[in-house]
Amino acid sequence: MTIERLIELEDQGRLAGVLHIPENLKGTCPAVIYCPGKNGERYEVHRLAVKYARVLAERGIATLRFDYYGMGLSDGFYYDMTTSTKVSNIQAAYRYTTNLDFVDNSKIAYLGFSDGARIAIMAANRTKVDKVVIWSPLFNEYGGNYPNNKRPRFSRHEVQKDKIVMPWAGLWISMDFYRDLQRVNIMNEIKSYNDKSLLIFGGDDPLVQEEMVHMEINELPIYNESAKNQTLTIPKAGHLFTSEKFENLLMTKTLNWLLSQFG
Repeated sequence: MTIERLIELEDQGRLAGVLHIPENLKGTCPAVIYCPGKNGERYEVHRLAVKYARVLAERGIATLRFDYYGMGLSDGFYYDMTTSTKVSNIQAAYRYTTNLDFVDNSKIAYLGFSDGARIAIMAANRTKVDKVVIWSPLFNEYGGNYPNNKRPRFSRHEVQKDKIVMPWAGLWISMDFYRDLQRVNIMNEIKSYNDKSLLIFGGDDPLVQEEMVHMEINELPIYNESAKNQTLTIPKAGHLFTSEKFENLLMTKTLNWLLSQFG
């Protein structure tokens, strides 16, 4: 059993979250802060974040998972979301976590999923977190495939006239998102991260394969095995690890690495 508390963070507005605390805790414990992907929320696809937070709590590791501003149950709208707002939200989550009296502040890790890779690395560069786990890392934003190979056009939002938006995954994403992203030098951000990392890839993942065509991964320490950096592949797992077998492998490999790092 674990203790699960509904919490609120403050950053731009209210951010809805869940804190998982190991039961019968004596002293302090490590903590993981979850960084969802581009349209991910605190529960994640097939409730992966929920399941894993409970696994971690059973092994004595606390977890904070929350909805970014403009997503899920948090304040704001999706078209308010940018990379910068997400990084700011994670920094707010870090401040909240370090103020918990049962958390060992020297043992905090970020866990990023998919597009959350970019957020986790950038947040680590701006806080004192020196351990990062990334599932199905996507650091960049590419055009992708659109119906009839026709890219949607931006237009003014029908209600929020000051927002220039286009449809994306059933949501309205703003031009501000892409303008903000252009200001991010993600290669420099990745190179600037000099601490410990675990990258787990799902085999047969066309999204990651597309990214690797464009990136010079040989220049990036987190992609190259070393004493600090580890990479693993789960064959045939795809981008989302959507089976019980793939989930269990993903969670076990991540847990073993975290336990080895947290001691």
